[in-house]
Parts: sequence; structure tokens; C-alpha cells
Amino acid sequence: MNDDRPFLLLRARVKEEERDRFAKWFRAVHLHDVERIPGIVAVQSGRLAGGTHIGFYSFESSDTVQGALASPEAAYARGTWERWAPHMEELAIEIWAALGPLGLYHGES
Repeated sequence: MNDDRPFLLLRARVKEEERDRFAKWFRAVHLHDVERIPGIVAVQSGRLAGGTHIGFYSFESSDTVQGALASPEAAYARGTWERWAPHMEELAIEIWAALGPLGLYHGES
């Protein structure tokens, strides 16, 4: 894995009574939907103690992040989460990407 690539980190935990069904859906459906998003080059997942699922999705480059997230494939992948909304205890999504050089800002007195 290239450490310079931007990535999306997803943490999701559903109520205990839905955890088995969610785990099957997450592995069999969600991860495959994410693999279809243009600009995503690697998909990894895991599960923490307590039932939190982790998704780690690497983008090809910083230039592809915005296009990947705006793609129809990403919209579809997001849409399949709706059925789980009433059962969620935690859902966190973080995007980690390098920032390019920022212009200097000068204050005016």
C-alpha cells in the first residue's frame, strides 16, 4: 500500500440484535459496492471488539477523491446504507488526504 494515497476511514456499529445481519451485508454487499467506485484502488475491512466494523478505502490519488465521491457508484453505495440507519449506534466517516500548498494570506490593518 502506498502511504501517500488518500483514504476514507469508515467506522460503523449497529445495535446488537442486528450485528450478524449487518456483518453479512457489509462483507457481501457494501465492500463490493465500494470496489466499483472509480478512483478507489484498495478496500480493506476489519471488526473491532464490541462489534464496530472498519472500512479502509484507498483512493488512487488526491486528484481522484472528489470525482470518486461524486460518482454514481458512490451514490449507490451510500444509498444502500439507508436501511441500516434506524439500527446504527455509531457511524463515522473520515477522509484523510494531503493538502497541497496553501497560498499565503495577509491581513490588512
